[in-house]
Amino acid sequence: MLDGFRSLSQTWVAKVVLVLITVPFALFGLEYYLRQGGGGGAVLKVDGVAISQSEFRDALRNQQQQMQNAGGVDSASLSSPALRYEAMNALVNRQLLLKYADDHHLTIPDQLLVDEISRVDVFQENGKFSQSRYEQVLRAQGMTPAQFEKRLRADLKLQLEQESLTTTAWVPEQSLDAFLKLDGQIRAVSTATLGSAQFLGKVKLAADAVKKYYEAHPNEFRISEQVSIQYLTLAADQLAAAVTVLPEELRKAYADPANQSRWTGQEMRRARHILLTIPNGASPAQRQSIKQHAQQLLVRLQAHPEQFAAVAKVESQDPGSASQGGDLGFFARGTMTPPFEKAVFALNKGEFSGPVETDFGYHVIQVTDVHEAKHLSLEEVTPQLTAEIRRQKASQKFSEEADAFTTLVYEQSGSLQPAADKFHLTVQTASGISKDQKTGIWSNPKLQQALFSSAVIRDHRNTPAIEVAPGLLVAARVTQDQAAMLKPLEQVAPSIEQRLEEQQAAVLARQAGEEKLKELQAGRTDPALTWSGERLLTRQQAYAGGLPSAVVTPAFRVDERHLPGYAGASTPEGGFVLVRVTQIQPGRTDESATRKEAETGLTRAYGDGAMEEFMAALRKKATIQVVDKSVLEESPQH
Repeated sequence: MLDGFRSLSQTWVAKVVLVLITVPFALFGLEYYLRQGGGGGAVLKVDGVAISQSEFRDALRNQQQQMQNAGGVDSASLSSPALRYEAMNALVNRQLLLKYADDHHLTIPDQLLVDEISRVDVFQENGKFSQSRYEQVLRAQGMTPAQFEKRLRADLKLQLEQESLTTTAWVPEQSLDAFLKLDGQIRAVSTATLGSAQFLGKVKLAADAVKKYYEAHPNEFRISEQVSIQYLTLAADQLAAAVTVLPEELRKAYADPANQSRWTGQEMRRARHILLTIPNGASPAQRQSIKQHAQQLLVRLQAHPEQFAAVAKVESQDPGSASQGGDLGFFARGTMTPPFEKAVFALNKGEFSGPVETDFGYHVIQVTDVHEAKHLSLEEVTPQLTAEIRRQKASQKFSEEADAFTTLVYEQSGSLQPAADKFHLTVQTASGISKDQKTGIWSNPKLQQALFSSAVIRDHRNTPAIEVAPGLLVAARVTQDQAAMLKPLEQVAPSIEQRLEEQQAAVLARQAGEEKLKELQAGRTDPALTWSGERLLTRQQAYAGGLPSAVVTPAFRVDERHLPGYAGASTPEGGFVLVRVTQIQPGRTDESATRKEAETGLTRAYGDGAMEEFMAALRKKATIQVVDKSVLEESPQH
């Protein structure tokens, strides 16, 4: 089990090291610690052990960073109570596991700790651990070796605890066989659809149906209270334009030992490929046939490489690259699946390889370009460094100006112009902002609350300066208020009538579909039904679009002892889909690769389940007290 410690990618030390080698943190770390002070009071207590505000801020920042790295998140999500609760929950789990480890005398030997630290690249010089570099890198983060080693020792304990549960799970052969037979099951299916549109002609609404619906659902037609406003924004991004980055600052950041690994570029390869996938449950003969076809393509393209893009568009079954002629762009080691990567990095520019087998199928590969690894010069990284330093200096300036901006907006509450003049900002306007705004900065709950407060609307005062996102303050004042009102019936009557007719048509379609299903299950066929062509589908293929989503589960519940079997379900669009199952083939249990993959997945699932039960048991016995409930609210005003 201790071998697991050799992979630092899942440990806290790896995450810390990744942070240490970035310029923004190297430049900003010490200032952060000085500004935040001693960590504040306790946020919560777990069995009497206090968790400080500083620890909570770190946990929350980690959660926010993970969400930002994943992409597709808005500023409201990054400061939501749900995310804050998740961060607090992670701290509780951590403390419970550490207490369990201490209670059961679980220790990390000093030699193991030394081995782990000595293997970290950023702490090495000329391939060997350097004590001076180690201390220098940690000092740049405002940490001492003792602090770092204490935290690493704790995390190694946590990993040992988790691995003792998650890696010792065992899947019985009988359970594995049953899973493979079910998971890889292939069903021959066809569908018939009763669309709601074909029942519209049968819908007869009562004369007063529209009026009754309008009177029964007033909130659907209510226009919320709306305001027109003037507002100012003070943003770190705005301040960046006025920031000057000096040459000596660039040189210092470039020469910082903590950043040296950033300037060593990776070897990059550009490749294109043709993928021939292997269907689930394919026989050895089918697999060999696919491999032979890949071999034929390889021979053809080696003779006529100019045809690669055209052939890829026709032959490749990779939806992400086929339309691009198989081009995958540039990538470094560690990006692709191992067999594919091994083949690519063994080729020179223009050379071919194949058929290369991966979990996705057989690949025919050509390397089209190579960028050798090299150490980037200061001139090459200057644009990147300039942007990073400018951003950090702007953040510092924003912190300095935010308090003055907040104070001036409050003290000169009758107008935004004094703050606009002092900070060289432009007063902007917006209208039609409602209480139920869902998008943009106006959806921020604290700003919503301020905008529609009596002091702001009745007394025409400025709102407080509110931080709606990291590095973005907004202050506003209401210039016009429109009370909530109900849209007149004559304005919304056509849309209500259409909605009611569609609802009734959906009901008729469902009723007709359920009646047809009963007849089919009783053995009575209906020649008027139009069935689609029969398809052989696995459960995964059905969910991936092979069947309407509403009938996938019913289709795979049809009893294999009574075929043909029938099932059906209403669709979100209002229709009803009937599905006919005529053949069922169990999934194969004799393919070693598929079996190993399934065993790994089930073992992980069993292990995760054991970990959940373990944590639930620890929580049941623990005393958990939230001392400062305010930290679970959205980001406070600056």
